[in-house]
Amino acid sequence: MGTDIIVAQMIGTLGCGVAAGAVAKDEEAKQASAGGIMTLSAISIPNLAIPARRPASTTIPSREPGTPIPHLTHQWLDLFNRGKTTFPAIAMGASIANGYLAWVFRDTPAPDSALMGWGWSGCYATAIASTMGMVVWTVTMMKSTNDRLTEIATRDDAAVAEGTKGMVVGAHDQVKRENEESEVPALLQRWAELNLCRAVFPLTGAVVGIYSIVLMK
Repeated sequence: MGTDIIVAQMIGTLGCGVAAGAVAKDEEAKQASAGGIMTLSAISIPNLAIPARRPASTTIPSREPGTPIPHLTHQWLDLFNRGKTTFPAIAMGASIANGYLAWVFRDTPAPDSALMGWGWSGCYATAIASTMGMVVWTVTMMKSTNDRLTEIATRDDAAVAEGTKGMVVGAHDQVKRENEESEVPALLQRWAELNLCRAVFPLTGAVVGIYSIVLMK
């Protein structure tokens, strides 16, 4: 087996695995969302929304997070913005590698034990489709939650840009702000659940990649 094939298999399979659930090794990178998609739901969001003092029975994300809600939404927005540039790029790199493998093995028959009679090209095409499915999931199933959290996180941006951050907020607007902030814990919980589902797509791509590698041996 040529070096190019081995490298492509590593990039394709490891890229999917990293996107799905790798954890960054240094603390700063963790806080900057450099871990995998699954890590954001399992670690980052619960950590951001932890209450000031956490009883053993507290549900995470907490209904009363210790972090002020405006700052909490800014932290989420930073995670979201970093993730939407990082993870699709990793998934695209893995898919390019898998596409190369599908082309290289386009005329090579798979053994009789191949799953559902797939040829090699079918295996790698499935890995590509499942991996890039995370993008479709994000822009469809997660859109309303993303939009609402972004709206709350950026609601004061215009005032800050105009230098009116400290202006007095009327009673009506204050009630509106409090109602918006009361939505955030549930929105974060919903986002964490949807994001965990999103991780399944590249994870499936990694599993198919591993299956193909094992079957080739």
